[in-house]
Amino acid sequence: MVKRELEIKSGPCTTNNKNDIKVNNQFSLTINLGDSLNVLALIAGIYLIKRITKKKKLQKHMEQWP
Repeated sequence: MVKRELEIKSGPCTTNNKNDIKVNNQFSLTINLGDSLNVLALIAGIYLIKRITKKKKLQKHMEQWP
């Protein structure tokens, strides 16, 4: 009897299939380069590091050949 009472109280079988999806994508990138001299020093540093590593690779390669 309890089952029958629950069916009467709940009414017909209904399913509530509701999916609420809220997406809020915010992407912000802030770059503060500051002094132009710092930027030039950074570029020069990257250039020097690449140059030095290139020389070392070439030296290792030349050492391998008899």
